[in-house]
Amino acid sequence: MIVLKSPKGWTGPKVVDGLQIEGTFRSHQVPLIVDSEHLDNLQELEKWFKSYKPEELFDRNGRLMPELAELAPEGERRMGPIPMRTAGYSFGNFGCPISVIMLLN
Repeated sequence: MIVLKSPKGWTGPKVVDGLQIEGTFRSHQVPLIVDSEHLDNLQELEKWFKSYKPEELFDRNGRLMPELAELAPEGERRMGPIPMRTAGYSFGNFGCPISVIMLLN
């Protein structure tokens, strides 16, 4: 297992409209507003999205590159089927989302 400790919002813009984003609560929100009053943020948004190098990840049709798709585990090696994903708990069907159940425990 690899554990990476990184600041919140570390891949996004560090500062927007003079406000610190990285490492603050703002990184959990929409960090860049792009509308008629904030058109200057459009370039920053484009720069941020291009930093992920989508041309290396997806083909011309927007599909994940086959060599990357091959890296995903199959069968029992996926996260979904292993009990540790929920610390071994079996929640059953309580009629509410799993996230709500996890908060109640």
